[in-house]
Amino acid sequence: MKISILTSYYKNIKYLSYFLNNLDKQTIFDKIEIIIDHNKPTKQEIKLIKKFQQQYPNKLVHLISKKVVPYGVSINRCINASRGSYLAIWNIDDARTPNSLELQYNAIKNKKVSFVYGNFKIVKELGSISGKEVDVGRYDENELLISMIIGPFFMFRKNICNKIGYYDEQLISGSDFDFAIKMALVSKGKKILNNLGYYLNAEKGLSTKKNTTQGIESSLIYLRYGIFEKFNHNSIFEIMKYEIKSTKYQNKYIPMNKYFKNYNAFIVKKLLYHNKNISFFKKLNNSLKIIKRKLQ
Repeated sequence: MKISILTSYYKNIKYLSYFLNNLDKQTIFDKIEIIIDHNKPTKQEIKLIKKFQQQYPNKLVHLISKKVVPYGVSINRCINASRGSYLAIWNIDDARTPNSLELQYNAIKNKKVSFVYGNFKIVKELGSISGKEVDVGRYDENELLISMIIGPFFMFRKNICNKIGYYDEQLISGSDFDFAIKMALVSKGKKILNNLGYYLNAEKGLSTKKNTTQGIESSLIYLRYGIFEKFNHNSIFEIMKYEIKSTKYQNKYIPMNKYFKNYNAFIVKKLLYHNKNISFFKKLNNSLKIIKRKLQ
């Protein structure tokens, strides 16, 4: 077993059926296992998964959560249950191209590479192959440190969790972005200019539905890693509800400096860089005033 596919699932049997029906189309299906963390399963959903397990014995690990948990909690459960050396994200409502995993597997076998990502298309309907193409070739490596350009179809070495920790379980929609920044800070990634899949944006996902926490959590991540040029000062009060300098894993808060020994110096260096930006510090000062007023 070389590759473990990590999948969090809750409520939409149409997506589950489509996902299961496309797994065996992967060109290296013999090298993969599937880990599904299933939130509040129905009898019909369990029946569908058991049918797949009977067809492909020892191929799918079915984890069950009796309640709906944050995405980061689900993915961490999948990571801990995985047997592969390489872990691949494949969300239940997205579709990978048949050679997607093979392309990434061939690239990540290079010992200098810790994660791989590539082009993808944004589609409006399940099963569609027409949509807006996202070309990661437009970005240089520095963009990995400030943006979520690795997209929904990335693969990474399992042992990188020993260096950077796991998904931040206090985040609802931004845990993958946080994890991506951490990977880019300590390791080398490689981009693949082929289309790896089709990302469904039906405005029902964690980061695309209405009333999402994505904007607030993105600002938290910008603040956590000193990406001050993108930080939204209007979200400062909401951000204070989170632990900024710690990530949550299995109900424990772990300080950033456990994994990043020079974390404090790293942030100070970023602040000193922005010291020349007078407008930035004016906005920061205004944000602190807002917090003070709201706490009185």
